[in-house]
Order: sequence, then structure tokens, then C-alpha cells
Amino acid sequence: MASPHHISPARVGGAIVAASVILAATILGWQHLRKAERNPLSHEAVLSATVVHIAPTVAGRIVELPVRENQAVKKGDILFRVDPQTYRLAYEQTASDLAMAEAALADRHREIRAETQNAAIAQEQVARARENLALATQTLDRLLPLQPKGYVSAQEVDTARTARRDAEISLAESLRQAEAADTLVGDPAVAAALVEARKAALAIAEHELESTIVRAPHDGRVAGLTIGTGEFVVPGEAVFTLIDTSSWFASATFIETELGRIGIGNCATVYALADRRTPIRGRVEGTGWGVISQDVVNIPTALPLVPRSLDWVRVAQRFPVRIHLEDPPASLMRVGGSATVTVHDDTDC
Repeated sequence: MASPHHISPARVGGAIVAASVILAATILGWQHLRKAERNPLSHEAVLSATVVHIAPTVAGRIVELPVRENQAVKKGDILFRVDPQTYRLAYEQTASDLAMAEAALADRHREIRAETQNAAIAQEQVARARENLALATQTLDRLLPLQPKGYVSAQEVDTARTARRDAEISLAESLRQAEAADTLVGDPAVAAALVEARKAALAIAEHELESTIVRAPHDGRVAGLTIGTGEFVVPGEAVFTLIDTSSWFASATFIETELGRIGIGNCATVYALADRRTPIRGRVEGTGWGVISQDVVNIPTALPLVPRSLDWVRVAQRFPVRIHLEDPPASLMRVGGSATVTVHDDTDC
């Protein structure tokens, strides 16, 4: 008969197996929790891309619209064309104004050359008048001592005195003429400034004429196009949106207690809800440094609003983390699409 304190080997073995299973489950659970702790997961992610609201810089009626909704376009492709007739006429008119201003400047230069030559001639006349005065003075000075001795007549002295007086009058008139000629020599600055103003106006007219053709600033996809040719558009009013398909991002929210384990450059795995079987590689570009709380929602701010899930419990706030996607499948990329994001604890993707 077996002792009541005797434990069969089968029971011992079963206990060991059970303990091993529990230990293994505990280790696996701890490893899973550790991995989850080191690799934060967010189920609240949104796919996004840079968007440009395409708007004209000139007013007019659309005469050409070669794109359609959801169409993919390349950088430099024509998106639409505004009626250029008015701007072409303005350009031609401004070009004519510039030509007239340049002609006026050329005429002014010719006038200035003529006025400069007249001033030079006047200065030469002044020089000759000075020489004549000097000669008349010298003649009079030579005759005056000879008159008392009877070598010259009084008439000769009077003639010499009259010649000197005439020379003085001629010199005074020459000086006044030279001064007037110098005053008439003009400055081409005003005409030159007018030419520069016309050049600037022509550049503006040319820019406006070129702006009647609106081209794609980058590769992208047309979204929100609801109008057709004949529509009148004004500067700054968006005609449609162009999604930049060259770069895609996922904006995922993580609770603030996990932000310390998320570093810029960390690898990330993104799954678009459109296809959860396809992993998309990504890299952390940055974390948000501010959100707007529901408690201060009425305060004007540009910060993103991330509501908390419970109003009666003080829960951790969530902040957006921006993930740049590397070579994402084009078929899964849609602005506003839902996704999940796991950030890894390394930078080797």
C-alpha cells in the first residue's frame, strides 16, 4: 500500500510542465510588453502630403483647362490658361511707351551735345574778346605817352580809346552769352529716369502676360476641380488643389508618456487601412510641441486640436508625430487615409 505522502512521478512531471508553461508564458508576456514599450504603436494615424492651392495671379476668364479631376501631372505642365488678350495689349502699349522714352532720351542727348558745343563756342568768344581787350588796352597805353610830344594826333588816341571801350563791351557781352550757354546745357537724368520707369512697367506687363499660363509647381495629382472653361477667376482665389505626390507622410498621435522613446530619425512601420498586409517603411521627422486642449478651445490658435477620450478622468494628452514614408505604394496613398504606425527603437531601417 502506497504511503499517503508519496507523490507519483507523473504528478511531479505534470507540475514541472505546468510551471514551465507558466514561466514561458510569463517570459513571453514580459518580452511582448517590453517590445511594445520600446516600440510605441498608434492606431490613430492619418496619411498626408503637401498640398498647393492653385490660384491665378491675374484676373480673367479661363480659356483653356487641359486637366481633369484626379489627373496626375508633371512639374511644368499647363494647368489652365487665362484669356491673355488684355495683357498682351497692355504689354504692347508699354513696349511702345518704352520706345518713345528711349527716343526722347536719344533726342535729349543730341540736344545736350549741341548745347555743349554752343557753350564751348561761347567760351572761345570770351577768350577772343579778352585778347581784343588786351590788345586795345596795349595800343592805348602806347599812344597816350606819345600825344604830348606831338607824335600822334588826338584823333588817334580817341580812336584807340574807343577801340578799348568796344573791346570791354564785347567781353562783357561774351561773358553773358557764355553764362547763358552754360545754363542751357541740360541734364539727361529726367529722360533717363523715364526710360527706367518704362522698362519696369514693361517687365510688369510681361510678367502679367506670362502669368496668364498657370503651370504645375511640382509633380502631383489634381483634386477639388469643379469648374470648366469660361469661368472667371480672380487673383488669389483657388481653382483647385494640387497634391504633391513626391512626398508622403503619416501623422500619428502618441500619448505624452511615450514621446520620450520616440526620437527623430527612428524607423517606423506604417500600415494603411486600405491594405493592412503591406508594410510601409518610414522615418520619424519630428514630434509636435503643442496641441490645443478642449479646455481652451475658444482661444484663437493655429495649434492642432487633439481631443482627449475621457472627460471625467485625467488622461495623458496625445501629441502628433510626423513620419516620412519611404517609397510608399502609390495605390495606397490618399490624403486623409487612416493608418497605424509603430515606431521602432532604432534608426537602421
